[in-house]
Amino acid sequence: MKNNGLVFLLLLMMSIATGTAQQKKIKIDGIAAVVGDQIVLDSEIDQLKIQLKQQGLKEDKLDDCQILETLMQEKMLLLEAKKDTNIVVSDKEVMNTVNQQIDYMKARLGSIEKVLEFYNKKTRTELEEELKKLDKDRKLAQQMKTKILKDVDVSPEEVKNFFDKIPKDQIPEIGTQVELYQIVIKPKASKEAEQKVIDKLKEIKQKVENGASFRAQAVLYSEDPGSRANGGKYVLKRNSPFVQEFKDVAFSLDKGQVSEPFKTEFGWHILYVEEINGQERVVRHILLKPEIGFLDMRAAEKKLDTIRKRIIDKELTFEEAAKEFSDDEESKKLGGKIINPSTGESLLEMTLLDPEMYKTVADLKAGDITEVLKEKDRTGGTFFKILYIKKRIEAHPMNFQKDYPKIKEMALEEKKNKVLEKWMDEKIKNNFIQINSQYQKCKFNSQWIK
Repeated sequence: MKNNGLVFLLLLMMSIATGTAQQKKIKIDGIAAVVGDQIVLDSEIDQLKIQLKQQGLKEDKLDDCQILETLMQEKMLLLEAKKDTNIVVSDKEVMNTVNQQIDYMKARLGSIEKVLEFYNKKTRTELEEELKKLDKDRKLAQQMKTKILKDVDVSPEEVKNFFDKIPKDQIPEIGTQVELYQIVIKPKASKEAEQKVIDKLKEIKQKVENGASFRAQAVLYSEDPGSRANGGKYVLKRNSPFVQEFKDVAFSLDKGQVSEPFKTEFGWHILYVEEINGQERVVRHILLKPEIGFLDMRAAEKKLDTIRKRIIDKELTFEEAAKEFSDDEESKKLGGKIINPSTGESLLEMTLLDPEMYKTVADLKAGDITEVLKEKDRTGGTFFKILYIKKRIEAHPMNFQKDYPKIKEMALEEKKNKVLEKWMDEKIKNNFIQINSQYQKCKFNSQWIK
């Protein structure tokens, strides 16, 4: 174990924080634990608790000991990731994420001043520095965890053994599940409205090619809230989570080139390549959205209502209609079927649906089709949809045959946790660990307390 000067200083801070809190009988932001040269603050426990509440976890499930262990695991993963030369996170990748995060919060809260107030920071630079460190640490820890668990899998026999060892009186109940299908119709802008934004983008492109600043034009005209304040800037790799059309244009241009106007699901763009660094490109773009008028909206709603009537009159099946008419590309290929992206399963637990969808389908039976629903998409645009409940399975005790995919998921998670705990125990032996006295009686999964 290494007891260097930094660790001594951290322990001294912990001692002072603990002693002061005891004397004044107040809670201050002290140190909950030390893992190598990493610290876990009391405030980190509080912040994670708030995040878990926001994600729907009930108060009685928020155990400080478990939260502390989660944070100590993250610190250990980070500690080991920094020693692994194969685990690298670029500053540009981090800065891109930070800018998107700030712009997202700005769009939600209304101004950069409100964002700074929310984070209790005085300047954007100060906020960026803190978020950069947090995001880089998070990415490093996640890469380390992925490396440790990448080969972990479970056999059918292991899944069966996992299920068989659950006491009969403790078999969990599976909540009500539904298999949902959808047809989405998005209002289309008129040809005149589309041409208007194309002409405007061509005009801006001409200005830039004549010497105007693309960054300034993006700040003035772009309708992308995620990048406008930053001059339309994004850092891209080929596997970055951007729509394919956007990446195709970005990687087809040379440095300094401005694209012709092109279309994505978000609207019309022009794109400028600012830097090329190997497989990474720094680009700026300007997004304009054609105006969708009342008549365009009404036409889309009427179209979907007509499709719904044709399905009810058995002129065509829901799946046939989805494949032919739906504007949602992902579900369209599956005849409208909605898939859980994290599991690949089509049976969706009702309690995990978003509140609006839950409210819509809560009282519907298998075979029911909703009325035409009006909603907003991730770009802020309005669209219309209908939902079809193909299957509904009421809440029931977990059954090995019926619920095999979920049982496999649970068995795999348990195995991964055991592998991670074993890895943690090995690393704990070779690193300095100190835990504040208030957590000394915690029952941790790994041997944090010797």
